[in-house]
Amino acid sequence: MATTTTRSKAASRKKTPAKQSTPEATGVSRSSDIRMIPLNQLSLSPLNVRKVAACAVDDAELFASIRENGIKQNLVVHATSDSGFAVDAGGRRLKALQQLAEDGAIPTDHPIPCLIEDERDAVVTSATENLQRAAMHPADQFEAFESMISEGRSEEEIALKFGVSADLVRRRLKLARVAPEIIEQFRANEITLECVMAFTLTDDHDRQLTVWNTVKDGYHIHPQSIKRHLTETAHSASSSIGRFVGVEAYEAAGGVLLRDLFDDNASSHMENPELLERLAVEKLQSAAKSFEVDWKWVEVHLAVDYGAFRSFGRVYPQDIEPDAELLAEETRLMAREEELASQNDGEDWSDAETEEYYAIEPRLREIEVLQRERQPYAIEDQAIAGCVLTIAHDGSLRVEKGLVRPEDIPAVPVAGEDAADDGDQDAPARPQVTPPTSSTPVPVSDPATTLRKADGISVSLADDLRATRQHILRAHLSADYDVAFDAMLYALCEQALSHAYGTAGLNVSIDPFRSLNREALHTDTVAEKMLDALERDLAIDWMELEKPEDFRAMSALPVPDKQALFAWAVGLAIKPQLLSDNHPSPIIEEIGARLDVDVAACWRPTATSYWGRVNKTHAVSTARKLIGDEYAEERARERKGDIAAAMERAFAENATEAEGLDVETATKTSRWLPDGMAFVGVVGEEEVMVEAEADSEAGSSVDNAQTASNGTNSDAEADELPAFMTDDAA
Repeated sequence: MATTTTRSKAASRKKTPAKQSTPEATGVSRSSDIRMIPLNQLSLSPLNVRKVAACAVDDAELFASIRENGIKQNLVVHATSDSGFAVDAGGRRLKALQQLAEDGAIPTDHPIPCLIEDERDAVVTSATENLQRAAMHPADQFEAFESMISEGRSEEEIALKFGVSADLVRRRLKLARVAPEIIEQFRANEITLECVMAFTLTDDHDRQLTVWNTVKDGYHIHPQSIKRHLTETAHSASSSIGRFVGVEAYEAAGGVLLRDLFDDNASSHMENPELLERLAVEKLQSAAKSFEVDWKWVEVHLAVDYGAFRSFGRVYPQDIEPDAELLAEETRLMAREEELASQNDGEDWSDAETEEYYAIEPRLREIEVLQRERQPYAIEDQAIAGCVLTIAHDGSLRVEKGLVRPEDIPAVPVAGEDAADDGDQDAPARPQVTPPTSSTPVPVSDPATTLRKADGISVSLADDLRATRQHILRAHLSADYDVAFDAMLYALCEQALSHAYGTAGLNVSIDPFRSLNREALHTDTVAEKMLDALERDLAIDWMELEKPEDFRAMSALPVPDKQALFAWAVGLAIKPQLLSDNHPSPIIEEIGARLDVDVAACWRPTATSYWGRVNKTHAVSTARKLIGDEYAEERARERKGDIAAAMERAFAENATEAEGLDVETATKTSRWLPDGMAFVGVVGEEEVMVEAEADSEAGSSVDNAQTASNGTNSDAEADELPAFMTDDAA
C-alpha cells in the first residue's frame, strides 16, 4: 500500500483564510483542529446522516483508490471520550480503512488525519459532505433536513446551505412524514421514490399503512394505484361538488385537503366527503329559499340523473320580447365570431384576437340563460309546479323549474266543460301542462341521508335506529287499545275515503316477517320484554281450530281479549321511520307523543348498537358538546374501540358511577338520543325524569295491558266501545 499522506497543521492554516468567510461550506468550524488519530479509536458516528450505503460499485472504487494511493482527504470527527472519536464525515473512507486493517494491509492503529469539530455541527457537516459527494439515499437526505428543522433552521437556510431550492427542501420534508415502515421498504429498494411521494398525499400513518398493506402484494406497485387508494373516498377539488362548495369554504369548516406537492398541476382532494356533501346540501338549501316564495314545492339534490325528470309533467315560461341590449350584443358577437373564423381558421390571429374568439361562445351561452330567465311563469302554473336545485357538471347551481308531479297534473277537461255561459267572458286560465314522457320515477339523491352521513351516521346504522324506534313504538302501541283503534281507523279511512297525496303512517296490509327482519337488535331490550309480556297473555287458542270455527271462537272472545289482539296486530303495522327522514309521517310522531313513548328509557347507545358504528369525529364532537372539552380531547387520543366503550359508559343510565360523571352531566348524557329518535312532544334529551315514584300510581304500560287482557280495566267498558266491538253487536 502506498504511504498514507496527511496535511500538516501549517498547510491547513495556510488554506484557512480563503475559506474564513464561509466556514459552513465545508462543515469546518473556526475552532477545528486536525490531528492524527489511530484507526482503532475511530467509529462511525450515530449522527452521520448516511444510513443507506452507496452502490457497491462506488464503494469498490473508493476501496481500490485508498489501497493504491492512500487517503487524500481527512475525516471529520468529534470526541466521544478521551480516546474515542466518532466519524461525522468520511464514513465510506473509514469503512475502507477498516477493511484494509482487517486484510492486514495496514495496522489497526494506523494514524488517520482527522479534523476535529464540535458535536453540535455533526449533522450539518455530514449532510453537507454527503450531498456534495456520492448521492445520498433520499431517505437519508430528508431525515437530515428534518433534523436541521428540529434544530430551528428554516427551509430557506437549509436550501442556501446546500445549494438547492427551497421547494426541494419542502418536498423532502414532506417525504419525512411518511410512515417509518414504508420508509424502511424504500431503504430496502422494495418501492420507488415515486411511490413514497404518492404516500405524502396524507400525513395519517394508519391510512398510509392500510394502503401499503393493500398494494404491497401486487405484481407492480404503481404510484397512481397508491394515490387512487388514498383518495378513493375523497372528492377532487376540481369535481363538480368540490367547485360548488369551494376549497376556502371547505377548509373553513374544518375539512382536510390532500395536496400533492409532487404534482406540477397542484392537484388536491377533499378528504372529508361527509362534510363536503353537508356543506353542498346547506348551500343548496340556502339557494332554495328564494324559490320557495313562488313555487308549490322546492327540492334540493346533490346529483340528479338527466332522466330523473321524465316522470314529471312540465309547465313552461311565457314568451316575451327579448331584451334589446342583450339581443344587440348577441347579434354583434355572432357577427364577430364569423368574421374571425373566416381569417384562415385562426392562423393569422394575434394573441388578443385568439383570446377574443374563445371568449365569445361562453358569453353567448350566458346571454341565452339571461334571456330565458327573463321569461315569467304564469301564477297558475307555479301554483301546481315546483323546481329542483342541484349541482351542474361545471360546479355551478343548476335549477330545473316548472316540474309538475303526476298527482298535481290537472285532469283533462270534458269537452265544453269550461265553456262560459256568457260568450263575452273569457274562460278562467288553466295550467298548460306537458305530460310526463315516462311513468317510471328515477331515483335521486337523498338529502336527509347525506346530512346523516355528514354527522357520522351510516345508512345501515340509520336503518337500525329506524327499526329500533319502530320496535319501541310498537311495544307501546300494542298495549293501548284506544290509540291502536284510532290509528288503524285513520289508516283505513285514509285509504278508503281519501285520494290525497301524502305519507301514510301505517301499513294496512300487515307483514310481520318484514317488520321483524332486524329482531337481532331487540334481544333483551325493554321493548322486547314489554312485547313478550303482552304476547304471553294473548287469547289465541282459537287459531288452532279449523275455519270457520276459528272465526266463531274469536268472535265469542271477551271484549278485553279482542282489544288486546287488535292492539297487538296494529302494532305490527307501524312503519319504521326517524323524525330526521325526508317527509316523515306526522301520524307516527303523533302516535308516539300520545303514547308518551320515552325512547331514552327503552334504548341507550352502546358500543355495539351505536358508538362502534359512527366515525370518531361524531363521537368526539358529541362528547365535547355534552361532557366537555377535556373529556373530548381524552377520547380523541384513543383508538376507536376504546372510544366506543367509554362513550357507552358515559351515555348509560348509570353514567355517574360508570364513567365518573357529575350528576348534572350524567343527567344530560343518560337522556341523550341520536337525531330523529325521540318523538315530538316527548321528554327531550336534556330533561330529567324525576317522577319515578309516580310509576306506582300510574302503572306501567305492560301492567295496563295485562289488566286489560284479564278484563278488569274499568276504562274499557263495553258501553264506551264502538258498537261493532260490543257484545250487543248484531
